[in-house]
Order: sequence, then C-alpha cells, then structure tokens
Amino acid sequence: MTNEKRRDSERIMRILHLIQEIWGLNPDMRFFQLLVVLKHEYSSENNGFGRREGFEIDSKGHKMPISYLDLFYLEDKEFEEYLRAFVSEH
Repeated sequence: MTNEKRRDSERIMRILHLIQEIWGLNPDMRFFQLLVVLKHEYSSENNGFGRREGFEIDSKGHKMPISYLDLFYLEDKEFEEYLRAFVSEH
C-alpha cells in the first residue's frame, strides 16, 4: 500500500537553505537561538499558533504557571512560506 499523500521530499533542502540564509544574516546567533527566535516570531505573527499554557507543581506542591510553544502540528509548507517571507523582509 502506497501513501498517496506523501510529502514533497525536496522541501527538506528548500527549508534548510532558507534557514541557512537567515542564519547567515545573524551569524552571531547559536543554532538553537535562531530556531527559538523563528518559532516565537512565527507564533506571534500567526495568532499565537502553538502557544500552550499550564502549570507545573514544584517540590513543595505549589502550582507554577508555565507557557511554551509547541509547533508539532505546523505543516512544513506553512513554515517554508513564513521563512520565504522572513528572507524577503530582511
């Protein structure tokens, strides 16, 4: 059985080249700093997409508010479009 909805494997190199180009504009950033910045900017420009809020319980049983970004469900096509726009703007 073949998967008729396979993702375009060429997207991998396209996205990597875009990230390489963006990183070249910010060579003093570490790789994961760059990814965190891109993730936060993507979310901010897309109605808080992926923003999660909750609570952690500390060692004394106190609830501590937390928030983080989870882009697990972001499709590569959408992120690639965002990266292209980012490159065009900068």
